[in-house]
Amino acid sequence: MNKFIVFLLIVLISSTFESYSKGHDDVKPKTSIYAGGGFISKPTYDGSSSRRFMWIPMIALTYKDQSKTTLNEFNFYGPYADLSLYDNQEFSLSLFGEYDFGRQNGDDNSLAGLEEIDPHFQVGLDLGYSLPYNFSLGYVIVTDVKDFYSGSYDSEFSLNYETLGWVNFKQPLVNTTSISFNYANGDYLNEWYGTPYPAFNDPKAMYKFYKPESGIYKASLSNNVIFPLSDKITGLLNVGYDRLMGDAGNSQLVKRQGSKNQFSVMFNAMYEFYSF
Repeated sequence: MNKFIVFLLIVLISSTFESYSKGHDDVKPKTSIYAGGGFISKPTYDGSSSRRFMWIPMIALTYKDQSKTTLNEFNFYGPYADLSLYDNQEFSLSLFGEYDFGRQNGDDNSLAGLEEIDPHFQVGLDLGYSLPYNFSLGYVIVTDVKDFYSGSYDSEFSLNYETLGWVNFKQPLVNTTSISFNYANGDYLNEWYGTPYPAFNDPKAMYKFYKPESGIYKASLSNNVIFPLSDKITGLLNVGYDRLMGDAGNSQLVKRQGSKNQFSVMFNAMYEFYSF
């Protein structure tokens, strides 16, 4: 099982229930426990042309108190957790931590001979600002815990459009369309897209030396639909497209063995079996 794809699924599910909770009018503090699962079809690794299809079970814990503007929400999804520091329905700031499973050579034959990316913890900030007509701006930055001040980092700028619709259950249908761009420093891009000098300058080596520099490396378009399947079951359908560009798109990993075009689709259903 590709653990990196499992991590991506968990992050997407976390965004599902954060958006879902915003559609409720109930201001009472609420803690809920969910169980469920879903499938995901994504590239084997970022920049890959091969794909994986997997079914993954999930358990989640969420807390939200809409009567407060500080420390009013907490979400835990296995290796991902976030805490709302401030949210006044116009501006929001959250702190999150996550466990990145890295990338192993066994994930794809195109990675043979490259240095593996060890699993590691990351922390980040998530900022949001609401605009008129259901638009909003988002900014996320994440970095390794070990090299918090001087290590690699990745960031995302996004423009989002959200619509709410009501069906026959208590939960709303929430549709969010997002356009985003990712910017990362050279350390991050070199870790994921760089290739080292071939051993002994072997002319038959799979990849030539390549070291990307800081810059915008990805543009993304995604659509996320959260919909009720019953009073207790919530479904999610996410479709995404990423276009690698800049030094990432010119990587030896992408040009020779991968693809600049990255497509993904995910479906998930979660049952709220206990709340208080």
